[in-house]
Amino acid sequence: MKYFWPLSNSITALYGAAVVGLSAVLMHLWQAALSDINTARVISALAIFAFHTLALMALGQQRRDAKLTKLVALLWHLGLWCFVWTILAGVFSLPFYYAQLAPIGGQLLIAAWLLFAVTAWQRS
Repeated sequence: MKYFWPLSNSITALYGAAVVGLSAVLMHLWQAALSDINTARVISALAIFAFHTLALMALGQQRRDAKLTKLVALLWHLGLWCFVWTILAGVFSLPFYYAQLAPIGGQLLIAAWLLFAVTAWQRS
């Protein structure tokens, strides 16, 4: 478990690069090729991705060893993968597309935010 935060922070940094790269590709390559609804889906997924990347970055800088804080980070990672991958896989016909994962990912993200609220009351 001593590698939890370095691993989480490294993955989060990759998320940041992915958000910037995917946003650029959307604006320069995909914009004309996608329907309005699919463009909106990709923008929504990227917004969720970017917002949670910032939240993970902030949480990772704390590097608290509390189990609940690590659970918040883990749920954010899992939720992002389930939600963002499902949206992008559906738009671009990527492998491992399971529509049922998007709501599960959203629920994981919500649960993580509620747990994050609880962490404010934990003793260090």
